[in-house]
Amino acid sequence: MVKDGEVILERGYGWADVEERIPADPVDSLFRIASITKPFVWIAIMQLVEEGKLSIDDDVNDYLDGFSIPATFDEPIRIRHLLTHTPGFEDRAIGMNAPTYESAVPLRTYLEAQMPRRVRPPGIHASYSNYGTSLAGYIVGRIRGEPWDEVVDQRILEPLGMSSTNTHMPMPDSLMYRHAKSYVHHGGRFVARDYEAMNDTPAGVMSTTARDMTRLMLALLDDGSVDGGSILRPEPNARMREKLFEAHPSLPAMLYGFYRSDRHGEVIFGHGGDTNQFHSNLALYPEHHLGVFISFNSDPAAAARDSLANAFTDHFFGDGYLPKPPEVVATDLEPYTGDYVPLRSNESTIERLGTLVSAMSVNATGEGYLLTGLNRWVPLGDDLFAGYNRDSRLFFVRDGDSVTHAVVGGPLGTYRKVSGFDSPANQQLMIALMMILAIAAVAGYGYRVLVPSRYVGLPAAHVGAALTHAALVLVLYIIVALTLMGDVAEFVLGVPERFDLMLKLMALNLLLGVVVIALALRQWQLGLGTGPMRVRYLAVVLMALINLWVAWYFNIASYPFSSVPVAG
Repeated sequence: MVKDGEVILERGYGWADVEERIPADPVDSLFRIASITKPFVWIAIMQLVEEGKLSIDDDVNDYLDGFSIPATFDEPIRIRHLLTHTPGFEDRAIGMNAPTYESAVPLRTYLEAQMPRRVRPPGIHASYSNYGTSLAGYIVGRIRGEPWDEVVDQRILEPLGMSSTNTHMPMPDSLMYRHAKSYVHHGGRFVARDYEAMNDTPAGVMSTTARDMTRLMLALLDDGSVDGGSILRPEPNARMREKLFEAHPSLPAMLYGFYRSDRHGEVIFGHGGDTNQFHSNLALYPEHHLGVFISFNSDPAAAARDSLANAFTDHFFGDGYLPKPPEVVATDLEPYTGDYVPLRSNESTIERLGTLVSAMSVNATGEGYLLTGLNRWVPLGDDLFAGYNRDSRLFFVRDGDSVTHAVVGGPLGTYRKVSGFDSPANQQLMIALMMILAIAAVAGYGYRVLVPSRYVGLPAAHVGAALTHAALVLVLYIIVALTLMGDVAEFVLGVPERFDLMLKLMALNLLLGVVVIALALRQWQLGLGTGPMRVRYLAVVLMALINLWVAWYFNIASYPFSSVPVAG
């Protein structure tokens, strides 16, 4: 913690290494700061702006070599869009990391091979983009003529005296031996996890100590320098705190690479970071010349990170633990209700499956409130809502009279309203129906196969096709459901080999579904079996049709031909 140009608290708690009983030390212990790497990239961008070598209104394609961002929309993606997470990319997480240092690919190779689709015009809505930051880091390197990590070392870390901070992969041995281990809590004990190798290094590779982070905080809160070492002149340093994009004046804005997280009327800007059981937060209070950095090295601390930051602000700046609920403004709530999917989602690969479990449902109560999960929202008028006993805002975006988006808490919490077949709730109902039909088909046709003396009617080939297709649907979708409900963190390394095989079997099973549909048509054409038998077979056809639609919508059908990386 820093205040008025001085370090006022510097302390470690618990263990950097549980097995060896090495305490967490603010001077010696390096912690992974993950996405707090991004502010270093943005500082490097602003240094280029300061020198006149770059403008935030430049087209990013002006600085790429041998590959380019497609001109999907009339407006090109500009540097300002990378700074504010508004380039309009879909989100892609599979393949961000590598199983080993040796298997990691150069940054340029990663950017070209794993380019996400442009799904909305730039500058309209914010959606957190690791790819966008990695692109910015690559541009820094292109302009400087050396890799982005070397630029950060020479132009940020050295001037600030941050000698215990790492930007490289793999990490030098001189720092690695001091690095804290990361832990998951499993079976009643803490279990260490391996250090991650990354492909998109500018988005989150860095590690540092609490002591080093005090140097960065002091520079950002003052005039861009500490003890004579400067990273920015006062004007561009102050500019990084200015508003660059906002979804609504009542919601915190996106700054020049940082984002606002105001609470109790206090201006707070900074950044968070999460990776591989490390959870960190950087919060700066410019009006008080105050900065706070915290970092944890275990998964149970993921919630503690945010809770501690909020509790700190509540204690020192709040006039009460909970704000008084505002008066309800009579509002027609019907236009806001429905299903919403986060903009930070995927449309072009199997990652679209994630929307099944990440959607937000907005419901109205009889008392005039809106509900999103357990959170209650009080209408203030003009599409704006306040959190009931929470210091937060919810804003709805319209296109004409229709509500199209919800912005929860700030620009990075933007959701798109969906309905019909795009609604995850409706998709879940369709999948549930498909599974019920699959169970019925396996039970019914399985019985006829096991007890052939009771079977009279449809040819054996018809029964076998229906039974095999239904059994595969049942087993494969159960595996998908269990996977989505479990730990999907390993997918950042690529699709696990076992899941890769399952997805290919799902795609292959689509062909069997087409065969089932063709056989059903043949039954009716030739009058095979009794009428009830042919009707029952149509239930399997319905299951096959739903399976075809699900596989198309969630990109399972195209998976065998995609460029989604496979781990192993």
